[in-house]
Amino acid sequence: MKAKKTLLVGLVAALLLLCIGVFVAQKINNAYNQETQEEETAILLTDFSTSEIESFGYTYQGQSLTFEKREEVVQSDAEESEDASASGEEETETVWYIADDPEYKINQSTVSSMLTAFVTMQAERELTQVSTEYGLSDPTLSIWVTANGETTRWTCGTTNDMTGTIYLQQEGQEGVYLVDSSRVAIFQKTKMDLMDTTDSTADITEDDTQQDAVQQDDSTSVEE
Repeated sequence: MKAKKTLLVGLVAALLLLCIGVFVAQKINNAYNQETQEEETAILLTDFSTSEIESFGYTYQGQSLTFEKREEVVQSDAEESEDASASGEEETETVWYIADDPEYKINQSTVSSMLTAFVTMQAERELTQVSTEYGLSDPTLSIWVTANGETTRWTCGTTNDMTGTIYLQQEGQEGVYLVDSSRVAIFQKTKMDLMDTTDSTADITEDDTQQDAVQQDDSTSVEE
């Protein structure tokens, strides 16, 4: 009798352990499936390509910048230029510029990164309720883009330091998106930050050299 009772207790214990094991396995599997589903259902906030962007702009640190594009003839060597002129075909490239200061040279690589950020903008989550803690009433950054004749605008709130995400709301929508802050960091640039400095160094060096030469000639004349 005692042996049967011991056997029964052992079977109950084994069954209990089996149930616990199944429960734990299901929890782990559900957590994995939920994580995988969240990764697969990242919300793409745009539906256009970089070539379809007609203009864009943003407001950062109280400064608003609007960008437009134009086609410019590609500078080439003399031989290629003569061939192009003879064939009547000239190679052009798209160049972005600041609308209210078209002669201000900006870094085209930075603009290209901005365009890429537009078309790949994804949200990790969408929140259905808006809180004052999101900082959307006093945005740190506002972005807008016109593509295919349609303009969309986004307002960036505060950054959640724990998750590295920023609160983003699209104009005309009630929900709020959680977006990786690195995706909007490219727009946190002033006009000065956008300046193309690739030629400025050479120009300064050349001017300094000419000035030094003039000063040297003047010194020589004085000594004589």
